[in-house]
Amino acid sequence: MKPMFLNKFVVTLACFAFITGVFAQDTTSFKTYYENGLAKYKNKDYTNAIASFDKAIGKKSDVASNMAVSYYYRALCKRYGTKDNQGALADFDNAIKNKNDNVDFYSGRAQTKLDLKDTAGAISDYNMVIQLKPTSEKGYFERGKIKFGSKNYKGSIEDFKLAIDNKADYYEAYNLRGKAKLNEKDTIGAISDYNKAIELKPDYILALNNRAQIKLGQKKYEDAKADYSKVIELRPNDNAGFLYRGIVEVALKMKTEACADFNKAKELGSTKAEEMINKYCKDQQPK
Repeated sequence: MKPMFLNKFVVTLACFAFITGVFAQDTTSFKTYYENGLAKYKNKDYTNAIASFDKAIGKKSDVASNMAVSYYYRALCKRYGTKDNQGALADFDNAIKNKNDNVDFYSGRAQTKLDLKDTAGAISDYNMVIQLKPTSEKGYFERGKIKFGSKNYKGSIEDFKLAIDNKADYYEAYNLRGKAKLNEKDTIGAISDYNKAIELKPDYILALNNRAQIKLGQKKYEDAKADYSKVIELRPNDNAGFLYRGIVEVALKMKTEACADFNKAKELGSTKAEEMINKYCKDQQPK
């Protein structure tokens, strides 16, 4: 995440954020506790980071943005480290009270609300992200995901389009828009979006599986087999690729190959593969 701060308080990110700015009007103790907390956050020492942020917040700063970012990072520690979503929510609220124009604060709170099953609240926060930053492809994408999960497929398609408009190579948005289109019975549109997602990221297993499922349903078995073979190449220990390629090979009357794939799927833990072996491969099992 990349929070935006006042000139008095500049933070840059390198995997995790660490402070490089100067604390105007702050006591040394506040600055020290904050920096200690941020260093511990960077090292994923969330429990001790929370303790340092507690002390920084207790000392208080005269600069509202400094307090805001202290609450923000403490919220992240609670969310990722101690799984205290209610505590994280309260901290995100306080961060926003101190600085209400930071998109990262609203995004963090939206994700926490989702964890707490408050989808309406999460949508509201992503609306604020988009209001503050109309070019936020992530804001549109995340809001679209919520709409998709709520079966508002038309609404999700609109949001995924806006995400793509702001980031042309957003392959995840193409993939999910394809799924939304499929739920709207737009198979041609779904295939087109899966094709684009795979064009942008040829090793994108989710899109390969999604496209293969459509091809299988359309009885385009050779195309489906090619996609499942690519999935197996990319993820050779995933039983699903072998299982579904075997199903395609049954349709192609490639019984030997199908049974080999079903046996491999079974070896990798697929319970469905046993059923397929009993149905199609009894004569090929060891006596």
